[in-house]
Amino acid sequence: MEAGFIALLMSWCPTAVSGVLIFLVSYLIKKSKDDSVKNAERAESLRAEINATLNNFGERLTKVEHDYVKNEFFLRELSGWKTEINRLSDLINTNFMTFTQHIITFLTKGIK
Repeated sequence: MEAGFIALLMSWCPTAVSGVLIFLVSYLIKKSKDDSVKNAERAESLRAEINATLNNFGERLTKVEHDYVKNEFFLRELSGWKTEINRLSDLINTNFMTFTQHIITFLTKGIK
């Protein structure tokens, strides 16, 4: 259908139609070049934003890893101390109970 329309226009005034078509094609080529430049600039801007975001994420991940490793190290070190403190606490409680029983038996024998 478009070909028939162009053929009708060409029979009416071939020079004017050719000029309009040349102008239209050159405008489309120029517009395409402008759009490609804008797209390239936008792609570069997005690339910079992505790099900034990834760097920020990397820094945050490094901080989290550092804090986690640091906390894990301290927890591992403290777990040994906690075990030792719990063992000593049990030993003290056992000795205290034994000592208390000895005092009670001494007092009960002494009173009789």
